[in-house]
Amino acid sequence: MPTKFSRLLLTTLLFCLLQNFATAQSNPEEAGVKACLENYMSGMGDRVEKAFHPSAFMKYVDINTGEFKDVPIADYITRVKAGTGPGKRTIGIQSLNIEGSAANAKIKIETETAILYDYMNMLKINGEWKIVSKIFSRVNK
Repeated sequence: MPTKFSRLLLTTLLFCLLQNFATAQSNPEEAGVKACLENYMSGMGDRVEKAFHPSAFMKYVDINTGEFKDVPIADYITRVKAGTGPGKRTIGIQSLNIEGSAANAKIKIETETAILYDYMNMLKINGEWKIVSKIFSRVNK
């Protein structure tokens, strides 16, 4: 008769195997979605532009005034291209959801002075993943 320890060990092993199987069954669209997000996260003008659909928009609430802002993505891209690059920061994907031709992602950006959370909505358009909307929040340190 198996001991409690051996049953626990067997259950743990089974769980690990199932977890590995689930990870191996990742969404086939994940690589394309991540490639689009990598372009955005690069902070480099041409790559950022490539990540967005031309009709995309960016919406947020100004942290200083509390005013709602609705910015055409072309204005945002112009600012990115005019900048000196992303500067010192850490950036990474916090969560990613993909269903068919739609996806959304949460991205955390941390600088010396602020933490930002970007929420990206994406669509697969003509075989290519594009960000169609971005909202974000900012918290100053």
